[in-house]
Amino acid sequence: MSLPDRPPRAPDREEMKKALAALLLASGAELDAETRETPDRVAKSWAEDLLDGYAKDPVAALSSGLVPAPLPGELVVATHLDFHSMCPHHLLPYRGTCAVGYVAEKNLVGFGKIAEALEALSHRLILQEQLVHKLRDAVQAALSPRGVGVVISAEHACMQARGPKARHSRIVVEAFGGVFETDAELRARFARRAEEKL
Repeated sequence: MSLPDRPPRAPDREEMKKALAALLLASGAELDAETRETPDRVAKSWAEDLLDGYAKDPVAALSSGLVPAPLPGELVVATHLDFHSMCPHHLLPYRGTCAVGYVAEKNLVGFGKIAEALEALSHRLILQEQLVHKLRDAVQAALSPRGVGVVISAEHACMQARGPKARHSRIVVEAFGGVFETDAELRARFARRAEEKL
């Protein structure tokens, strides 16, 4: 498993403000009436909305909502979980939806806790490919299910606003563990549930 290897740590807003002011000046902008408060506003937004996941532990979030599973072997799927994140390569946002499925063994988890774990991981500088695997690993670590499947579909500003300018592109990444790796029929059931619009 590739879970976070350091304890949760909140962003340092004061250092972020200094760096943002330096970035504005380096870009050729001036710190005038329009931009004087920009470093503070951007630091607040990044610290409280975009990068606040560094202060959260996804496994702890999931573990806090465990209940005994009445029927081991039950497939549980949470779909259409909206999220946003930041690409570490260009510091541009990406956003999309996530589906998480697991085959219960001993524990179930409150659905809101899955969303909390997703937020804890997505509110970081993280590639979509890393996000899907880290979320799968967090669910596995917290619940010890028979298997876990995660599918994330997202639109990337770094694909749409720069470089190839593929305005309607969407990236889909999957990660499976346990029985999902060996049971093609189970993966197909999960995929159908993940794509359903009820």
